Amino acid sequence: MGIIKKLDDNLVNQIAAGEVVERPASVVKELLENSIDASASYIEVAITEGGKSLIEVVDNGVGMDKEDLMVCLDRHATSKISGKDLVNINTFGFRGEALPSIGSISDIKIDSFTKGDPNGWSISLKNGNAEVIEPSSIRSGTKIRVTDLFDRIPARLKFLKTNGTETRHCTEVIKFLAMSHPDISFSFSVDGNKKFYWEKNESGLSEDFEKRFLQIMGDNFITSSLKVSYRREGLELSGMIGMPTYNKATGREQYLFVNKRPVKDRMLMGALRGAYKGLISHDRFPVVILFINISPLELDVNVHPTKSEVRFRNSSLVRSVIVKTIRSSLANEGVKTSAEFADKMISSFKVLPTNSISSQNSNVTENNPIDMNFSPSSKSFNNEGFEKFFDDEDHFPLGAALVQFNDTYIISETKNGLILIDQHAAHERLVLEKMRKGFLSNNVKTQILLIPEIINLNEEHVSTIVMQKSNLERLGLFIEELDKGSVVVREHPALLNNIDYKKLIKDLLEEILEFGNEFVLSERLDSVCGNLACHSSVRAGRRLSIEEMNALLRDMENTPNSSQCNHGRPTFIKLAIKDIERLFGRR
Repeated sequence: MGIIKKLDDNLVNQIAAGEVVERPASVVKELLENSIDASASYIEVAITEGGKSLIEVVDNGVGMDKEDLMVCLDRHATSKISGKDLVNINTFGFRGEALPSIGSISDIKIDSFTKGDPNGWSISLKNGNAEVIEPSSIRSGTKIRVTDLFDRIPARLKFLKTNGTETRHCTEVIKFLAMSHPDISFSFSVDGNKKFYWEKNESGLSEDFEKRFLQIMGDNFITSSLKVSYRREGLELSGMIGMPTYNKATGREQYLFVNKRPVKDRMLMGALRGAYKGLISHDRFPVVILFINISPLELDVNVHPTKSEVRFRNSSLVRSVIVKTIRSSLANEGVKTSAEFADKMISSFKVLPTNSISSQNSNVTENNPIDMNFSPSSKSFNNEGFEKFFDDEDHFPLGAALVQFNDTYIISETKNGLILIDQHAAHERLVLEKMRKGFLSNNVKTQILLIPEIINLNEEHVSTIVMQKSNLERLGLFIEELDKGSVVVREHPALLNNIDYKKLIKDLLEEILEFGNEFVLSERLDSVCGNLACHSSVRAGRRLSIEEMNALLRDMENTPNSSQCNHGRPTFIKLAIKDIERLFGRR
């Protein structure tokens, strides 16, 4: 009947472009990957109007001769695979439609030079049609200019965001690729203005990656993160992970790489979520840079047109390695929290002029003192163990307790500065970790209530909580159904005291109701234990003795993950001597 027709080549290219070119950043990614595959050691990127008007990528890599230029704009022409092997892929890309697809939705000009050829050469693609190859003045690598992106497809053009948003997406692409290639210099200009230049690191050692991370992420990330490393069973994991207290409102700063290929893979991001579960709030995201190296034979990189997702032959192994490596690294780090909290603390201080101080002091009289609510102690207050805790910072990094402020915060001193500890947040984490340990070893100590606590609930909630009776008993909480409208609490974990049982049971009910029949205690352990811990911790407003303060500090030093509470907030903030000197203008 003749109803099936072969599509026009230019239309085919435009359809292919829809798979690989979503926005200007997609073009930047394709061209950068070509430059990296061409062994470039310097790459310069320039864009105008968010990349809509111009995207130019210049590199010093292995160029193309006249013959290569003649076929590089043809569909499915590539230098990146040989024979019929689509599995053992060791380059960034092999989709032959990238350059012709870009050329079908924009105008493109390529200048390239290869050693041994007396001339450089240039080819252009305008309105989807290739022009005659001409000699070029270029004498190193390749320069590609892409102009008027999507001008011929207005429907696609109108879906692009503002120039600022498109520029941010382009920046993220360059960040990703620069992180995994510290041996390459990257330069980026926006509307004629240099945005950054990241000099390459020559040695090729692992330290080069940390230098590149510093260039891109800044000092706060380096000082608030720790290195991770794992190598076994043909799988290698390396990089840097942010402390739980160094977290963001989105997952934009989770940089994941598989064989140096940037990915936004759901399975890997889920593994990160699992690794930090119970350490940060559910609506916050850790900051990480992680590299996974694995045999190409164990990997399918062609799952997604843009290769942003990958498929592992043994995904459960990869997930397990990520979760265990991150959790053990964080647990073994000891007491460390994000450096940015000290910076925020310093920036919140205000230096008052002398006359203002005098004015304020005039209000302080014998009948009108300023009540700062200090519970003081220092060396002069017979602080037992002060010298020991103060002098041995290796074993006692949280120092010696000096004073309790506002019955809420403990101030301790070390040789290198002062530390401010949130007593409730700290104790909450200590209780959670002890409960987790008891649950995992099946050794939770309980305490019988002399007078059982009766909790009134509706009939549905009674049956829901009673269904989890055996699970709650494993945590040391023994409840029974009293009647259709109430339950009775007979035993509780010995770690807990001064509990509001009504609120505790209702909070646990919300946790169970949220997951319904899919509630599995082992998977929700951190959250449930967090609820229990929160209801029993040393509350803000409770006055502590010096002995109690120091005991809390020592417990923190010996408990994994004690640098943050169960919601990801810091349990302490360290103010170094240099920071204090900065406040007083001494630095």
